[in-house]
Amino acid sequence: MSIVSVSICWPCCRSGNEVKVGFGDGMRGRKEIRMGFVDSIRRAIQGPVVEGEPLSRHTSFGIGGAADFFVRPDTEAELVEVLRLTRTHELPLMIIGRGTNLLVGDGGVRGVVLDLRGACRQLKRTAGEITSGAGATVSELLDFCLAQGLGGLEFLAGIPGSVGGAVRVNAGAWGRAVGDLVSVVRGYFPSGRQMDLERNALEFGYRHSGLPAGMIIVETRLNLKPERAEVIREKMADYRRRRRHQPIDQKSAGSVFKNPSSAPAGRLIEMAGCKGMKVDGAQVSPQHANFIVNLGSASAAAVRELIAQVRRKVKEHSGIELELEIICVGED
Repeated sequence: MSIVSVSICWPCCRSGNEVKVGFGDGMRGRKEIRMGFVDSIRRAIQGPVVEGEPLSRHTSFGIGGAADFFVRPDTEAELVEVLRLTRTHELPLMIIGRGTNLLVGDGGVRGVVLDLRGACRQLKRTAGEITSGAGATVSELLDFCLAQGLGGLEFLAGIPGSVGGAVRVNAGAWGRAVGDLVSVVRGYFPSGRQMDLERNALEFGYRHSGLPAGMIIVETRLNLKPERAEVIREKMADYRRRRRHQPIDQKSAGSVFKNPSSAPAGRLIEMAGCKGMKVDGAQVSPQHANFIVNLGSASAAAVRELIAQVRRKVKEHSGIELELEIICVGED
């Protein structure tokens, strides 16, 4: 039996930012595969292996059904072993970072969800470069830059999520993007093959990195410049102040739609009369129209319906088809 799909949530292997992860036609006895995989992986790694883990606990939206297997390796060697066993047992694979741009379906995710927060957290400096593990948070990276007196990434201040996720989607703001500073990205493919990609092999663009489909980022080298700590600190504070118009204290997945070239998505949504719209427990934020917030009881289905309504109204009002920036995964 072949693997039905391999889905990386940073993002790739998708169409229109919708990733379907499933076992497909009648898997070879789910109980047999479950027992074989769980027994093997618990012998192979020290990190946690959890069956039926609710992914709502691992996304900033606070939404999402359960993963069949949720695995968090403690080291890179364990990560490689997880990839090997996932292949051996012919299971679908999905990578999760901090879950800050992710909408997980209410039916959850079949197969293995691999969490990199334990295996890829290292931060180190070599001359003017910082090497960051993919599982480190953007905030941890910025604190390290400040301590090392290296500037250039201050525009990321206030952006949640992992470094791997930021690189995968080329996160940025105010005309700057993380891809501008990337020198090397190292990672693995689900086959276990390792690859190092230098800057000239990548095609960074707006919310796009050009990384090969299926590549799992484990670390990134960033080329930065020496800067006084007080200058770095003040720049980060300034960028955080600029984000005060965003609903940072509510459950969301960040900007829902990419900004078209003609106008910011939030402005188009507001002009179409969508600000404050609700579907069950999901709402277009009254604070910033390009955010959908979970008021406490929202389902993925409610968010999807609200997204569809916003898209339709914006299309009717301005003729513009909004493109998703968040990644939708799992089963309805």
